[in-house]
Amino acid sequence: MRNSHKIILSALLFMLAGLRPDFAAFIPQWAKLGVAAVLLIVGFYLMWKERQW
Repeated sequence: MRNSHKIILSALLFMLAGLRPDFAAFIPQWAKLGVAAVLLIVGFYLMWKERQW
């Protein structure tokens, strides 16, 4: 599995975990989803850079 696929998978898992209200309740939900969105964008950029389209 390439690094871009690992980052995209981790972003999706983090996004699903961030939707749960009891997961790191001291962090606002918009911040958790924002971090997951940034990870997703970085993963797609790495996939594009590796020419895996």
